[in-house]
Amino acid sequence: MALPRRLQLFRFLKGRLPTSLWGRSLLIIVLPVAIMQIAVTYVFFDVHWQQVNAHLSEGLAGEVAWAAASFQDDPSPAGLQRLARRAEQSLNLSIAFQEDAELPPRSRPNLFIAVDRALDRALSDRLDQPFWFDTTHYPAFVDIRVAVQGGVLRVIAPRDRAIATRGHIFILWMTIATVLLTSVAVLFIRNQVRAIERLADAADILGKGGDPGPFKPYGAREVRLAAQAFLA
Repeated sequence: MALPRRLQLFRFLKGRLPTSLWGRSLLIIVLPVAIMQIAVTYVFFDVHWQQVNAHLSEGLAGEVAWAAASFQDDPSPAGLQRLARRAEQSLNLSIAFQEDAELPPRSRPNLFIAVDRALDRALSDRLDQPFWFDTTHYPAFVDIRVAVQGGVLRVIAPRDRAIATRGHIFILWMTIATVLLTSVAVLFIRNQVRAIERLADAADILGKGGDPGPFKPYGAREVRLAAQAFLA
């Protein structure tokens, strides 16, 4: 008779769990911490970090669209100079016109693909012209290029205008704190488990007719009581 699927899954997991007290104690400590770390990281990136990046990208895309429309209204050198000066002073954007240039091929994807996806969506909503951008070539800047009549309009923006750059620091500090606290907890639980292991080894040797040698109770109160009962 076939066992129910839930019972089969339970036996499958039980057969792969550690059998020693130390292994199970370590699993009890590490597994909840790891699950919490994964859950917090997922919620942070999926909800907060992506929403912040989307808002930043929408703001930057609107400024790029304004720059492209302003240039097309007055593509003269004097108009471009006024546009570049205004963008530099008010928006902290560097604007240049590359005459007879073409958009480069697609750049390599960002390590955090959600960053490129948010910026690509925002630029697609605001621009009617073909565009290209790169968020990986310059560590502190984002390179955006828009195809306009006669060439390409290039916009260099600070990276923090499109990306929430502090998100990685949050994850780093959370990981460091989790590792330190878990290490301290593992050291404490190791001392408690060692006392139980020594008591079990002594009982096993004595049960087989051997001499366990000098044995001193130590560890938690319950372990010491068990060890004193063993000595008695």
